[in-house]
Amino acid sequence: MTELLYLKDCYLKEFDANILENNDEYVILDKTVFYPNGGGQPSDKGTLNGIEVIDVKKSDKGIMHFIKTPIKDSKVHGIINWEYRYKLMRMHTAQHVISSIVLDNFDAETVGNQINADVSRIDFFPFKPTKENLDFITKEFNDYIDKKIKVKKYFATRQEVIETISEKRRNLFSRLPENINEIRVVEIDSVDKCPCAGTHVDNLSEIGHIRIIETKNKGSNRTRVSFELIR
Repeated sequence: MTELLYLKDCYLKEFDANILENNDEYVILDKTVFYPNGGGQPSDKGTLNGIEVIDVKKSDKGIMHFIKTPIKDSKVHGIINWEYRYKLMRMHTAQHVISSIVLDNFDAETVGNQINADVSRIDFFPFKPTKENLDFITKEFNDYIDKKIKVKKYFATRQEVIETISEKRRNLFSRLPENINEIRVVEIDSVDKCPCAGTHVDNLSEIGHIRIIETKNKGSNRTRVSFELIR
């Protein structure tokens, strides 16, 4: 299996690893900084020994790094596209803050999301926001950013987390398979606490303010909210 270095340090940009499997189209490494596509967050971009990584996916054997041309070595030096990764870190953390604001103030859960470098989206249910609602969300979000709140990432048992969160948030943890006991938690002081294996910034001040671009009715009280980050 592949050790996921980004789970402990989202700011790692380079790493060295051994190749566990190599079939010319992809390699599986003993460790990686590359985030694989999943959880609404796209995979990282970058290189292994100077060869472009075109996709990264999870598998039962480990993380598959799909490469543009074959790698002939047994070891690799990997470098991620930091500018792209950092945009995703900021966006993904922003998604957590928006989802928390909507859950706490409008009792609407996040039922889908797609993180992108430029514009991201979140699907909420049940949610039919007015312009005043959207203005409120924007102001609450930007106020949190201006407070420079810390973001913590750590591992805890399911029971430890459930005992410290509100009833509204327990549903997020109940969705995880019962055989998963140790959970990676992303906690934003006084704002949110939820399970997540994605990459996130260490402080909300890194994100910048948001602008809600549009909302779309996705039917049955489901609304898609698209947003971008502004400095």
